[in-house]
Amino acid sequence: MALLIWTTVAIFAGAFAGGVSRWALARIPAPRVGTWAANMVACSILGFVSGHGGLVAMAIGTGFAGALSTWSTLAKELGQLIRDRNWSELVRYALATAVLSLVAAGFGLRWGALAFG
Repeated sequence: MALLIWTTVAIFAGAFAGGVSRWALARIPAPRVGTWAANMVACSILGFVSGHGGLVAMAIGTGFAGALSTWSTLAKELGQLIRDRNWSELVRYALATAVLSLVAAGFGLRWGALAFG
């Protein structure tokens, strides 16, 4: 029972920090930059901690990275580009996000493997 409580506290603490970070990135005035940055950072962080177990992985991976990432906002932004019929920006943004999210996660996995052995 104590482990469940500490895990929950760790996730909530990480989520609070991730939410505040996402809020700060959302303040960037350029369209879609904050969403893109939040998702790239979250993917790399989640990749990094995926090889580490315990409360650290829960707090940082599930809590921080989970709250920092904002895939629902990405869907809203892509929907707006569809409504505006801005096809070139839609394709560029969707592909850049999909491909570079995988690259960021891959770098995170590699750095995590080096850090945690």
